[in-house]
Amino acid sequence: MRRFIVVGQTAKSSGDFLLVDIPSTSGRVDVLLRSLRAALLVSHGVRRDTRVYLLLLGDAAEPRTLRIDGAAARYLRPDERSLATTLKKALATPCESAEFVPVRPGIAIAKGDVDTLLSDLAGCAIYLLEPDAPDIRSLSFDAREPVFVLGDHLGFSPAIRSRWLQLGAQSVSVGPMQLFSEDVIAIVSNELDRGLDHSGVTP
Repeated sequence: MRRFIVVGQTAKSSGDFLLVDIPSTSGRVDVLLRSLRAALLVSHGVRRDTRVYLLLLGDAAEPRTLRIDGAAARYLRPDERSLATTLKKALATPCESAEFVPVRPGIAIAKGDVDTLLSDLAGCAIYLLEPDAPDIRSLSFDAREPVFVLGDHLGFSPAIRSRWLQLGAQSVSVGPMQLFSEDVIAIVSNELDRGLDHSGVTP
């Protein structure tokens, strides 16, 4: 399984935003929605081997994390408004648990931020995607399942970046240019699709 984590520093965790104006009313949830589409959706299908986590940290008093599992998710459409509607419905479910609680097929929600993910990520290799880091093509992946962590339009806050590094994350990049999060995800997915296995060997 491949996993992507997108950190939304300003993204509202309440779902209280307007579908007619997602960028300016949601804390830029639109960035996370486009990343979700890039990670999970392909032409006429869903990546069943992929899991996406959206960290909604815009409401400091109540950060929440959504987990979307491609193996079980249903009725995901590629347009941003449909994905936003799905997100709003999921966030409308009350959640006081730090453990993931299923709210829709393939979608679960938990109260909390990075530390909420620790049990899910046990045994995984974590890669922090950011500019000016070693190129992903130069790395030798180990046998653990890969987890790729991306920031939103603001990147990573110093505190969030420090926390990931404390958890053993390794900084990587996809090339010399700074790209949109959804484009980075598409490139990483393409590298894996083209046969780069966890040992860094291309068959």
